[in-house]
Amino acid sequence: MASTDLRIAFLGMGAAGSGLAIETVLRGGVVTGWHDPNTEIADAVAFRGGLSYEGILGNGAIALPPAAGTSADAVRDADVVFVSSTADKHTEVATAIAPALRADQIVILHCGYVGGTKVFADALAATGGVQPRLFELNNTLHLAGKIDPATFSARGAKKWLEIAGNSEDADAPGFRSVMKMFPEFEFSDNVLRNGLNNPNFIGHVPAYIGNAVLHGRDLGDMTSGILHFHEARMGRVNTLCAAVEAERNSLIQGLGLTPLPTREFDRRAYPAGSRLIGGVARFGPKLQRRYVTEDLPCALVPIESIGRHFGIETPLISSLINLVNVFEGVDFRQSGRTVKSLSVDWVESFCARA
Repeated sequence: MASTDLRIAFLGMGAAGSGLAIETVLRGGVVTGWHDPNTEIADAVAFRGGLSYEGILGNGAIALPPAAGTSADAVRDADVVFVSSTADKHTEVATAIAPALRADQIVILHCGYVGGTKVFADALAATGGVQPRLFELNNTLHLAGKIDPATFSARGAKKWLEIAGNSEDADAPGFRSVMKMFPEFEFSDNVLRNGLNNPNFIGHVPAYIGNAVLHGRDLGDMTSGILHFHEARMGRVNTLCAAVEAERNSLIQGLGLTPLPTREFDRRAYPAGSRLIGGVARFGPKLQRRYVTEDLPCALVPIESIGRHFGIETPLISSLINLVNVFEGVDFRQSGRTVKSLSVDWVESFCARA
């Protein structure tokens, strides 16, 4: 199967999914179906006939088929399914598409956070459905946002991402075609390390806490939209980010694995020319809800749980969880991924010290 013959479906057409769909069409792939629970996106795409894009990818538009009525309908005819929902929705998405999946399909979580494919596989198993070939990316392909439901604006395009899954599944023709279409992807068979090395929460959660005073404030035209991230990562927030990263890296090393420092991630993902400095619409300083609803249960909670299982202390990360629980009035430890929910055997199978 040539990469240009790939039939690809997309679940979640926010900034992450829209960017992947645009790249797929620009690289010769075929979008066979897509679905997003936000009906405003379907209406806007139907009105325009597709998605517009600007920024690091240039300026243009791609055509898309009409939105599928359900996520299951979207994936039926696809060779590859990209899931670009937030990680806290992985169980929900897996349950919804289980009746339509085939064992020969490739499903890629964009991205997985800690244990994404394990959570997805467990949800599929609970339905009694088939298990496709599951993979997860350690981050999203673009540094981007949506100006409106059908307009994608990218400040950066990553030139390296790690994609993790079972080695046996990586031999499938469909996966090899994906790797040809997206040469940015580098395969790994250590899914746990892949998720732990996702750098998102290192910036997101300290920025959320450090800018908490803004959360309920009316900022006029800047009240809604996504953060121009550097505005929230200044001064003492950066100091907190560095301390959180150091604690995460110590935990990864304590598991006998190799951490990927954020400086190294940036070096690989963003070589010269991969990011625009200025010239792209500013989306405003408000923090997205996913900075807590995704990062807490799918990154910080599992890191704390894994640390406790192996006797590795994570006092700062535990403190961040406690603070956000107070701010949000939610106990994210109740819904979060833990060693128990992921299973001890699964976690230990990836650790050199287990």
